[in-house]
Amino acid sequence: MPSVTAQIPTHLPPAKPDHEFTKKPSSRLGVFFWRWRMWFESTFVFSMLEPWEKVMLLIIISFLFLLLGSSVLKYLPQHLRFLRGRAVYYLWGQDGDERLLWQWLGLVGDSANAIQVTNSSLLKEL
Repeated sequence: MPSVTAQIPTHLPPAKPDHEFTKKPSSRLGVFFWRWRMWFESTFVFSMLEPWEKVMLLIIISFLFLLLGSSVLKYLPQHLRFLRGRAVYYLWGQDGDERLLWQWLGLVGDSANAIQVTNSSLLKEL
C-alpha cells in the first residue's frame, strides 16, 4: 500500500474577492477620497454589492437625481410665482394686485411708484 503524503503550499493564493481597494492610501488627497468612498459604501450598503451592481445602481440613482434637479429648475420658478399670487389673495383678498404687497413690505413709498414697479416686474415676467 503506497503512503500518501500531503504537500504543504509555500504561499497562499490571493483572497477572493480582492479587497485591495479597502487599504488606506498614503497620499493626503487619496486618504480624503478613500474615506469619502468608504463612508458612502458603508452608509448605503454598497460594500455588499458586486462591481456591476454598484455601477448599475449608481447610474439609476444619478438619472433619478438628474430628473429631479431638472424638474426643480424648470418648474419651481413658475410655482413660486403662483404661490406669491396666492399669498396676495389670501392676505388681502384681491387677486393679482401686488401693489398692496409691495406697500406692506415697505419696498414702495407712493402709489405712482408702486404702479411703475408693478408694470416693470410684469414686463420682466413676460
